[in-house]
Amino acid sequence: MAGRSVILNRMQGGERLARYRTLLVAYGLIVVLIIVAGILNPHFVSPGNLRQQLVLATFLGMAAAGETVVILTGGIDLSLPWNLNFAAIVLTQVAGGSNAPGRVALAFAAALLVASVVGLINGLGVTLLQIHSLVMTLGMNAVLLGLTLVYTNGTPQGAAPDLAKKLASGRVGPLPWALVLWAAVSIALIFILKRTTFGRRLYAIGNNVRAAYLSGVPIRRVQIGAYTLCGFCMGLTGILLTGYSSQSYLQMGDPYLLPAIAAVVIGGTSILGGSGGYGGTIVGAITVVLLQNTLSVAGISPAGQQVLYGVIILFMLFVYGREGKVRE
Repeated sequence: MAGRSVILNRMQGGERLARYRTLLVAYGLIVVLIIVAGILNPHFVSPGNLRQQLVLATFLGMAAAGETVVILTGGIDLSLPWNLNFAAIVLTQVAGGSNAPGRVALAFAAALLVASVVGLINGLGVTLLQIHSLVMTLGMNAVLLGLTLVYTNGTPQGAAPDLAKKLASGRVGPLPWALVLWAAVSIALIFILKRTTFGRRLYAIGNNVRAAYLSGVPIRRVQIGAYTLCGFCMGLTGILLTGYSSQSYLQMGDPYLLPAIAAVVIGGTSILGGSGGYGGTIVGAITVVLLQNTLSVAGISPAGQQVLYGVIILFMLFVYGREGKVRE
């Protein structure tokens, strides 16, 4: 037993060291991107613009929060674009242009509830029906696309409530409200992942679902909870994006799928599950946003940016795949 404990401790220490190296690379990349962007456009490194980059990272970081939880279990949620989009449209439709506190509260609750229910359905499909998460969530994304078109007749109506605009673009003192909200969500999620039984079970399932089951972990309940929490994060992201753009519109979630996954893997979370955390995803989200804007300053097209995200994800999958073989 003692020998086995030593081996496990060494393996865990090696995993932590590998993750720290990944985070170090991400921090270094942030510095390099800021320097390169500053050379290409000196205005880029102004305090106001850097603060704006952090606000943009907030939206991606919120979306990537849900992906982090699901990916830690060894799954993935590809319904992000239209779950986010549908929640945004529900927000503006229910609010109906009103800023009455009761109506706005109902609109916020409806948007978060709808997105969470989508996550719940994803979790039920993955656990009870044994549908692979990639297939289940991709199918759900297509269903949501169709429902959105039927619900809006192809033309979403309604403006974002003032509260959503304030959360996305307003300030509390020198700090944007979006950053304050992101900090609160980040602290809560990191606490859940590191200090609660639910968080430890997520890691256990991602490491070895059979071993977790034999250890008494309620696999289905934890996975369903993970997908539901992911849906909640998509709803929150949809609310913020609607406030930032002052309205909901079709395909507003499409630009966030690959960047969200890229933020997770850049932050050191294994795409195969079982290791990583949201602290790294925060760094990954900032890195991806800076990368996006640096590429834009350099004149790289959005299509080229999507290619780059795909290359990053494939590269990280290759790296984590090799690590998995070594652990076996």
